[in-house]
Amino acid sequence: MAETVKEKTSSKLQQSTRTDGVFDLRKKENGVAFLTFDAKDEKVNILTSKVMQELDGLLDELKTETSIKALVFISGKEDNFIAGADVAEIKDVTDPKEGAEKTRMGQAIFQKIHDLPFLVVAAIQGACVGGGLELALACHFRIAKIHPKTKLGLPEVRLGILPGFGGTQRLPRLIGIQRSLKLILTGKLVGAKDAGRLGIVDKVLPSSYPSSFLKAAAEEFALNMLQAFKRSAYENKRNVKRLHAIFLESNRFGRKFLFEQARKQALRTTRGHYPAPLKALEAVQKGIELTLQEGLEIEAKLLGELIATDVSKNLISIYYLNEDLKKDTGVEKTRSEPKEIKQVGLLGAGVMGGGIAQLLANKALPVRMKDINQQALDIGMHRAEEVFRKAVEKKKLKRKEMQRKMTLISGTTDYSGFANSDFIIEAVVEIMEIKKTVLSEIASQVNDSTILASNTSSLSITEIASAVEKPDRVIGFHFFNPVHRMPLVEIIRGEKTSDAATVTSVAFAKKLGKIPIVVKNSPGFLVNRILGPYINEAALLLEEGLKIDEIDKAMLDFGMPMGPLNLLDEVGIDVGYKVSKILQEGFQNRVVPSKVIKKLNDDGRLGKKGGKGLYIYDGKNKKVDESIYALIADLIKPDGSISKEEIQNRLVFVMLKEAVLCLEEEIVRRARDLDAGMIFGTGFPPFRGGLLKYADTLGSKFCAREMNKLADKYGERFELPKLLTSMANNGKGFYRN
Repeated sequence: MAETVKEKTSSKLQQSTRTDGVFDLRKKENGVAFLTFDAKDEKVNILTSKVMQELDGLLDELKTETSIKALVFISGKEDNFIAGADVAEIKDVTDPKEGAEKTRMGQAIFQKIHDLPFLVVAAIQGACVGGGLELALACHFRIAKIHPKTKLGLPEVRLGILPGFGGTQRLPRLIGIQRSLKLILTGKLVGAKDAGRLGIVDKVLPSSYPSSFLKAAAEEFALNMLQAFKRSAYENKRNVKRLHAIFLESNRFGRKFLFEQARKQALRTTRGHYPAPLKALEAVQKGIELTLQEGLEIEAKLLGELIATDVSKNLISIYYLNEDLKKDTGVEKTRSEPKEIKQVGLLGAGVMGGGIAQLLANKALPVRMKDINQQALDIGMHRAEEVFRKAVEKKKLKRKEMQRKMTLISGTTDYSGFANSDFIIEAVVEIMEIKKTVLSEIASQVNDSTILASNTSSLSITEIASAVEKPDRVIGFHFFNPVHRMPLVEIIRGEKTSDAATVTSVAFAKKLGKIPIVVKNSPGFLVNRILGPYINEAALLLEEGLKIDEIDKAMLDFGMPMGPLNLLDEVGIDVGYKVSKILQEGFQNRVVPSKVIKKLNDDGRLGKKGGKGLYIYDGKNKKVDESIYALIADLIKPDGSISKEEIQNRLVFVMLKEAVLCLEEEIVRRARDLDAGMIFGTGFPPFRGGLLKYADTLGSKFCAREMNKLADKYGERFELPKLLTSMANNGKGFYRN
């Protein structure tokens, strides 16, 4: 039986036991003690300053304790070990010296764990990330249980910083430089099994092992490690796992080559916009040649430099944006509760339908897919299987699991099997009359409470709903392509869409692992409405004599994941042209489509899906189609030299204008939702914090002045919206009013 600290330890330790703290220390007669971390009022354990202070005091007391032979760090929460440091405290640090000093304090506390005069084991189940993994790395051994929630990693680069409590120094020394860089530079998380394979974890418990027995397993492991020969066996096993790296990592020239390659890869990936991976690489490279303490000092200094950067603050703002959206029901002040979705009907197979079906099946949801013939169903099934197969190839999924998930997808050419569907997703061709017909038909086949969702990219939800007897249950549910990769879903409310349908759709999108934003019904909704003028402006630049790669490279340099003309190819030139016409009609010619896009569409160029658009595609390779320039020669009217800065300004400010108009018209409820749409739907550079956050960085007065210049030169498409004029006059911003 376990006994309390007061019963078995010295009086000094008894006095330090806190009934109101987050740590509970208990010791057994065999000399194994358990230090349980449980922040009782929180869903997860977080290393706040207060927690670290409590831990520091406990460690000072423990180092003089002679009756303990082994200490096990364990969590009181089944699904969480430690979720890292307190992001709120990182957010508030603006002085590099303060950042470095806080880092040194954390390093010193974790060093005390390592320096304890007895064996220390971390018993992990659930998230063990950031500072949580760094605490575990300071322990002498680690065991972990395979569990859906068990993830280990150092995701600090995603917040624009580096692992600062020893991660850049202890992990390379434990598993080798190459393996550690793959985690540190990307922020990648791994499961318990992969952590064991990498050598981060010394013993992996199978998923069948009862969670309630984790403490017993840790105790048994700790007692075994007290035997010198068993301890040596585990330590030698670590060295065996590093044998593959010895050739490169054991000599100075090999290490130099390794770091050079890692730097090139980091620059390719970040294009120099994100300093954290490069600083983390520097910390590993310099520290590995020095003592641990010297390496920790380098780590602290470099983290201090990163923590005060605008990039870090912007990435942290996105972290909070995401956290806010997780809590958002989609409707202000409603009593409606989300309905649980157990069975989904899908109208329309094809590539998009197959992608949606795969997503649903991957989330363990049975889905019934309908199309007009077996050939169309086969395309959808093939698409779903293709996405699953790639996951198997990347070892994200086992083949047996793929086969099991594929059985959740069934197909039909009639409405059989749809009667019990809780949620219908319509993903047929983007033609209004067809969508109305399809939804009218399905409405008579399902319950009155079944939600009817249209995966339309731009068509009016209000008009689609007019074909249904109960239009309050019709809603837009706009996925972005490819469905399995793009995180955003636009939830579009028609004029009669109910709160109940909205909150259920938002909750369902979250269940699918997506980030939902609620959008008012309007031409192009949010994302396509803003992207339409952006792509159109790029086409206008083509008319002015600029080259395709010149335009696209300018926006790559700005930080976009791809250029606007490349994006047009990805979306599909036919789709882009159709959206441009919808925007033109919806806004009474305020957005006049470039003649280039019409000419490309008339030429039958589909973009990437057809193998040819502005680029020619050959597998994963693409190159500019030089014949484009002859095709549009009659449209080109050179307008003199245009600098990269002006290209970027035109493309960014034309988006900003449309974004401000969306706020004026209350297309979204707040600036946060608009920035979420741009980041997660278009890949707007996260390091800039979002389109409106970036505008705040520039300042409303600066934005107004630059847009006025563009309006003078290029016309009314850059004319200032009233909201931006007011903000500039009053010195306000989108986030700071």
